Amino acid sequence: EYGAEFRSDLETYVAPEVLAACTVPGRHELPRLTNTMHIGFVDPSGGRADSFTMAVAHVEWRHEVPVAVLDCVRERKPPFSPEAVVGEFAEVLKSYGALMVSSDRYSGEWSVEAFGRAGVHVEQSAAPKSELYAALLASLNSRRAELLDHARLRAQLLGLERRTVRNGRDSIDHPPGAHDDLANACAGAI
Repeated sequence: EYGAEFRSDLETYVAPEVLAACTVPGRHELPRLTNTMHIGFVDPSGGRADSFTMAVAHVEWRHEVPVAVLDCVRERKPPFSPEAVVGEFAEVLKSYGALMVSSDRYSGEWSVEAFGRAGVHVEQSAAPKSELYAALLASLNSRRAELLDHARLRAQLLGLERRTVRNGRDSIDHPPGAHDDLANACAGAI
């Protein structure tokens, strides 16, 4: 029981109406804003099973409340050359002035070195994706995030599941056989 309501061990991550309220219809990408710090996040992949994704976001103050705005998402589905994708994504990140980005700990030093050669500093400092999703959910529920109108991102966010694990904490992840690479990049940037 939580909040006087019974919980099951498996729930959906976000309500479709909440996601719809945070999505700007027809907005597929925003250009770089001058005098604004853009934040990047990369979710690297080796090019065989998962997609290699990245996202860029910035913060706007509205009525003294910060709102995280998703500017850009990119996805490369396998198969691909990881080095080629690093070069492509580095150019996009540099176009937003995001020369320092966060990443998960995938691939050890490879992604740090590859992006470094392309002029972007990657810091593998991201929280576990379950924590990133929990923080994103709080922003979505409070309408403090604006998302792009991106069908695959929407589908991945709607496909996420919250499970209660043994220690009583929530674990948020995709179901078996599904993917969450765009959702992870979005959550990391926001």
